Amino acid sequence: MDLGLVLRLGAVLALVAANAFFVAAEFALVSARRTRIDELAEAGDRLARVVRRAQDNLDRAISGTQLGITIASLGLGWIGEPALARSIEPLFGALGFAAGPAALHTTAVVVAFILITYLHIVLGELAPKTVALLRPETVSRYLAGPLLAFNRVATPALWLLDGSSRLFLRTIRAPAGDAHGVEHAHSPDEIELLVRQSRRRGMVEKDEQAMIEGVFDLTHTVVREVMTPRPDIVAVGAGDPARVILKVAAESGHSRLPVTDDSLDDIVGIIVVKDLLAEVLAKRPTGLVARDVMREALFVPESKAIDDLLAEMRARKTHMAVVVDEFGGTDGIATLEDLLEEIVGEIYDEHDEAEAGLEVGPDGTVGLDGGVSFADLLEGLGLDDLDEDEEYDTVAGYVIGTLGRIPEPGDRVPLGDARLEVAELVERRITRLNLLGVDEETVARLCEALES
Repeated sequence: MDLGLVLRLGAVLALVAANAFFVAAEFALVSARRTRIDELAEAGDRLARVVRRAQDNLDRAISGTQLGITIASLGLGWIGEPALARSIEPLFGALGFAAGPAALHTTAVVVAFILITYLHIVLGELAPKTVALLRPETVSRYLAGPLLAFNRVATPALWLLDGSSRLFLRTIRAPAGDAHGVEHAHSPDEIELLVRQSRRRGMVEKDEQAMIEGVFDLTHTVVREVMTPRPDIVAVGAGDPARVILKVAAESGHSRLPVTDDSLDDIVGIIVVKDLLAEVLAKRPTGLVARDVMREALFVPESKAIDDLLAEMRARKTHMAVVVDEFGGTDGIATLEDLLEEIVGEIYDEHDEAEAGLEVGPDGTVGLDGGVSFADLLEGLGLDDLDEDEEYDTVAGYVIGTLGRIPEPGDRVPLGDARLEVAELVERRITRLNLLGVDEETVARLCEALES
């Protein structure tokens, strides 16, 4: 075989390989997760430390890949096309093409151009790009070292090119920062999307997904949505003796109780049962009343974000806050447990009974507790974008607001394609509803939404 032909073909393949190298290096370095690279580097992976060094000055690394790609592409056009044309032209003559020398040369150039373009795009661009995007950490570990070596050799050229680029950007008054070196931060919505994608691929457990989403929901959730409402508050009077307080605590299962003076609108403190027991066991005076051992109460508006309340509770070292409305009246009670449940789900202790937010009867009737979150119900029904003039915290609130009057058993209100029927009332308060017009798939989705 003609040595010249072998050298020409070798040069073409070498330039295509060089182009593929620089393309793969660029996409791998940009796509490689910095957290994963840091993890590997901390574990002692020498190649990962090289990748981290390249990512620390990513702008310079990408400049090197661009220089390499440009040189390889120009080389293919300058050397590759004529080399292939000269190699192909004798083949046309040997095959007996009846054409003059000029026509044979032109045909060979066209065929060579098509072949070079094909090799350049498929082997020099698409294939390495695909591999780098599929395995960015692996590819970058093997290519970062050679790329940094190339950059050291090409330092003068890179310095000239980077300087010229910055000068041009300053001329047109465009920002000239280290664009490639900027850490790409993710918004909470983007992180939640990443978590959902990881959940679908089995990399994140369902409970882990719920907790992560719960953390981000803290900033969007206000105290009113998680508090124990006023009708459910268990309190003691400021003048109640120790035996009465201990009886109320034992019956309710609460370790902390609000202390009122005249009514729930006049809460004067919080009693911690542990403090009372310490006084009783220490044989303090028998006339001990709630006022003697209560602690200062923390008052917060119902519109306070629960992440802010959580921070305030930690700072004040308290586990309970009194929620007040715009008129200063008591709206409810929020505990540290209420806030944590927004992250980890329902927490039950030995005194709690599991609340059946949703029950499916033997006849297929779907029963709902009136205190179920209206937002969770909308999510389960796939009605997140339901346009309502009013915002409702609970399903019962939505029913009352829609009816515009005190409800009666049997009253029905529409909700999308479903209907809510009042099933049970206690002193004008809706305690139970039936959800009508939903299929099994929707019920399953509802269960998941109410459990999260």
